[in-house]
Amino acid sequence: MIRKWFWGVLLTLSVTAALQGQSRESVLKAIQQTSKWSPADQPTQYDEKNIETFAGKRAPLLNHYGFSGLTTQTWNGEGGTVHLSLYEMSDASAAYGLFTLDRNIEDPGFSRIPVGAEGFRVGNRAEFWQSKYVVKLEGSAAATDGLARAISESIFGSSRKPPVSTHLPPENLIQGSERYAVDASGIGRNLDIDPQSLGFDDSVEVATADYRVNGKTAHLLLLMYPTQQMAKKYEEQWAANSPDDAAFRKRVSALVALVRGSKDPAVAKAVLDGVNYETQVTWDQPRPDISMKDVILTIFTFIGLALVFTVVVGLSYGGVRIFVKARYPDRVFDRAQDMEIIQLKLAQGVTQKQLTE
Repeated sequence: MIRKWFWGVLLTLSVTAALQGQSRESVLKAIQQTSKWSPADQPTQYDEKNIETFAGKRAPLLNHYGFSGLTTQTWNGEGGTVHLSLYEMSDASAAYGLFTLDRNIEDPGFSRIPVGAEGFRVGNRAEFWQSKYVVKLEGSAAATDGLARAISESIFGSSRKPPVSTHLPPENLIQGSERYAVDASGIGRNLDIDPQSLGFDDSVEVATADYRVNGKTAHLLLLMYPTQQMAKKYEEQWAANSPDDAAFRKRVSALVALVRGSKDPAVAKAVLDGVNYETQVTWDQPRPDISMKDVILTIFTFIGLALVFTVVVGLSYGGVRIFVKARYPDRVFDRAQDMEIIQLKLAQGVTQKQLTE
């Protein structure tokens, strides 16, 4: 029984440690162990302190989105050589935001690739996001596809988009045009709006996308504010500055939608009709990004604590009993005067008795 408990505790602790967090090093090690790819050189590591040496002027933007670290390395495998850049972000939302900033469906040769949560290819460059990672690959199409699949299979964790991005209407959406912005630099010039007027100082989250309605293109700017009151304040500001554009904006609870790039009210209505928001009452604290990994981690943590507690209590009680019996025999445990033996006396003859009236 103790042996089973020991192996159960060991397995639980192993699973718990694995779920506590997957580092870039563990991802690369898993690729090497589970695929035919192998590193061709030593990895180069970057963090928020030295990322400027790699990203240049883009470093502040990466840090603002939630940059945690970067590993660059060259890999050899079937199909050729691939240069890998593995970005680790603070969470899945940050990874999605960085991915959308890099994606431009108007780039020559742009094509989507079915790897990770979403991926694309432009020339000899491929990129995808999954969980809290953004993966960039440079090499031939066959080689990058092979390494991309190996990396995707080695990454665990949920790939959830930011809440505001999940409210983008799917109807008439131009696939691949979606973006997620956490500061003014993520707002494209084609939206024809002052980014400073959106409320980034008030923690607004922004998602943008392009739509095509009856051959006409429009841009949707979706703003999610922390409270309904704050959303109403900004909507009233836009109403005061542009009273004639009521048909091109919509507010639903804490969500404000603006249509840009089109002067056709019918097009704006077709886009805005798909914008909906369901209000939910939640705890008035920053909502943790609870994923299936966190749920499993919590379950196994409590199971591990329970198993450790039972093993410690069992060993402690048994050890004390054995020590006391060896040190003070027949004094505390199993004393002769306190013990009773029940005998069945099966060998004794049967005595028959009859009841008479």
